[in-house]
Amino acid sequence: MADASLDWVKIACFAWLEEGTGADAGELLERLMADENCPAFGPAHHALVGAALLACSWRAVGKGELGDALDELFDRASCVPGAACAKWGVCGAAASCGMAFAILSGNAPLKKEGWGEGQRMVAQILAAIADAGAPRCCKRDSRIAVRVASSWFNDQLHTRLVESEPVRGCAVCKQNSACLGSGCPFFS
Repeated sequence: MADASLDWVKIACFAWLEEGTGADAGELLERLMADENCPAFGPAHHALVGAALLACSWRAVGKGELGDALDELFDRASCVPGAACAKWGVCGAAASCGMAFAILSGNAPLKKEGWGEGQRMVAQILAAIADAGAPRCCKRDSRIAVRVASSWFNDQLHTRLVESEPVRGCAVCKQNSACLGSGCPFFS
């Protein structure tokens, strides 16, 4: 059963599709992260990144109902606790990309096709996040994750996700004692 507290994410994703806004998962992620329901940090981000990727990829490769795919994503994301980055060594935003990839590609535990590609994508995302240089910034890590994942989705799933320029500016930097400030690619 999907987490009802994430209904606002589903509503925003459906609105995005109805508006015909496009295939820019980074732009949709920014909209989701700017929503008043989105906390500055925490496990909501473990669903946001995958939701943005699913919604922006849906017209190209989605099968069935987007709502069902989002519910499945939310169920999977609910298994990744807050602070998984520190406690597990796996950022939930990166895992969210893997979840979305698996849902769209129809991956299953014994299905060979697509399994390795999803693993390599998440590994590349984790490396990019690790290279960012500091813990405790779900917004930064979500932005990195969606940008790295977009090229994988395009190559492996044949989507046409737009890879826009990174957004400059951060609404939560003052709330984050670990903020890199000018060392962050999204800070202005």
